[in-house]
Amino acid sequence: MQSVEDRVTPLSVLTMAQEEELGQQLQESALAQPEDILHLPNIHTLMAHSQANHDHLQKEFFSLKIRNCPLFNAVPLPHIGKKVLPNLSQATNGVVSSKESLNLHFLPENQLLEKIFSYFDSTSVAGWQEKSQAVLSQLGKWSASKENFVQFAHFWLSELQHDQKQQLLELELGVIEDEVHLAFLEGLDSKDLQPSELSSILLVALSEYPMGLASNQHPYIFLDYLNLMSSPNASGYREMLSNIQYPSKNPQITQWLLAIREFALANLWHAMVKFYKALVSTQLSSEAAVQSPSSVSKQEATEGMKERALQAVQWGYADVLDYLVRSQKLDLSIVDEKNRNLLFLATIYDQSKILEYFLEMALPVPDINQAAENGNTPLHAAVNTGKMHLISLLLHYPGINVNVQNPQCDGATPLHLAIVYGHLGICYLLLNAAADVNSVMGGLAPLQLAEMFGNEAITGLIKMHAKKTQLENTIFARSASEGNSIEF
Repeated sequence: MQSVEDRVTPLSVLTMAQEEELGQQLQESALAQPEDILHLPNIHTLMAHSQANHDHLQKEFFSLKIRNCPLFNAVPLPHIGKKVLPNLSQATNGVVSSKESLNLHFLPENQLLEKIFSYFDSTSVAGWQEKSQAVLSQLGKWSASKENFVQFAHFWLSELQHDQKQQLLELELGVIEDEVHLAFLEGLDSKDLQPSELSSILLVALSEYPMGLASNQHPYIFLDYLNLMSSPNASGYREMLSNIQYPSKNPQITQWLLAIREFALANLWHAMVKFYKALVSTQLSSEAAVQSPSSVSKQEATEGMKERALQAVQWGYADVLDYLVRSQKLDLSIVDEKNRNLLFLATIYDQSKILEYFLEMALPVPDINQAAENGNTPLHAAVNTGKMHLISLLLHYPGINVNVQNPQCDGATPLHLAIVYGHLGICYLLLNAAADVNSVMGGLAPLQLAEMFGNEAITGLIKMHAKKTQLENTIFARSASEGNSIEF
C-alpha cells in the first residue's frame, strides 16, 4: 500500500491538457454559484421547490401583500369627518426634537388654553388613563414577545411607504381627535369653541406629529417609543409620556394635557400595530405554525436589544440592525449562547445583506476572526455552507485571516475544510487569497489531503497554484537581484 508521500505527484506531470480541463471544471463550478449576492428569491421559484425555505417564502409573500394591499391601491384614505390636523409643509434636517416639530401658527396662547379647558369634562380623564395604561401594557408585552418588534420594525422601515404612513397617521389622529372632542362637548355645542381650536390641543399634547412621525428624515421616533414601551428603563418611559414642550402655567391644565398625550400615544401606536397585525394574520400560515429562525432562548428584559439584534441578523433585516446601531447604540461585540457573533450568524443564515452592511460600515465591526465555541470562525462556517458568494464577501473584510486554524479540529484551516467537502471553486478563491498550501491538519498538507480523498480536480488546482507561486517567486527574486521592480 502506498503511503501519502508516495502518492504525491511531481509538479511537472501536470500537462497543458490537464490544466485546460481544470480550468473548465473551475468555470462550471463558478457558474453553479449565484451571481447576484443581493438578489432576493423570487416567490414563484420558491414555491416550485418542495424544500424551499419557509422563512424566505414568508418574507416574499408579506412584501408582495403590502404592495398589493387594497387599502393602498385605492384612493387616498379619508379623514374622519373630513378633518385634518395641521401639517408642517417642510421637514428640517437633523435629529427631530419636539420643539422643532411644533407648528407655532397653530399653538394656542395660555389664555386660549384657559378658555378651551374651561369647557373640559375632567371625568373623561379617568377613563382615558385606564384605557391608555392597559393599551400601553399590551403593546409592551407584544413588542417584547418573540420576534414581534423586529418584524414590525422591518415593516415600518422598509415595507410601509412614506405616503402610506402619512395617510394612516392622519386617519388615526382623526379618530383620536373625535374622542378628545367628546370631552369638550359643552363648548362645541354652545359654539364657544371651534374644532380648529381643539385641533391645536393635540399639537400641544403630541408635538411629535407630524414631523417626527411622518418625515422620512426622522424614521426612528415611532420605533424608539415602541421600544420604550417594552423597556425596563422606567425613567425613559416616564420621560416619553411627560414630554410636553408647551406646558400651561396652570398645573391642572398641564395634568390634563399629559392625560391627552398618554391617550393619544397609546391609541396611535396601538392602531399602527393593529394594522400591521391584521396584515400578518393573512400570511401563508397562522402565527402559531410559524417557526422562529432564532437560535436564542427567551432573554430577560435587560437583554432585549441583544435578542432583537440576533433576530434581525438571522432574518436578514439590515434596516432593523441599522436602527439598533444608530438609535439604540447596539454593542456589535454581542454573541449568542454558542459564542457566535453577528458575522458568524449572518454567514450560517446566508444573509448577504448583513455581510454587505458590516462591510460598508466604518470600524469597529464584529471581529471577522472570532471563533465560536466549536472553534470555527465565520470563514470556516462559510466554507461549511459551500456558498462562494459568502466566501467572496468575507474575503473582502479588512484583517481577515484566511489561514486561521481550528484547534478543536486538528488545526483545520478553511482550505482544509474546502478540500474535505470537495468545493473546487472555494479552494480557488482561498488560494487566490493567499491560503497557505503548507499548513497541516492532523499532519496532512492540503495537497496530501486532496490526494487522500481522491479529488483530482482539487489536486491539480493546488499543484498549479504551487507551480505559479514558485514561478512568481523565482521571477521576483531575479528581478530584485537585478534592481528592477515587477508587478504580477
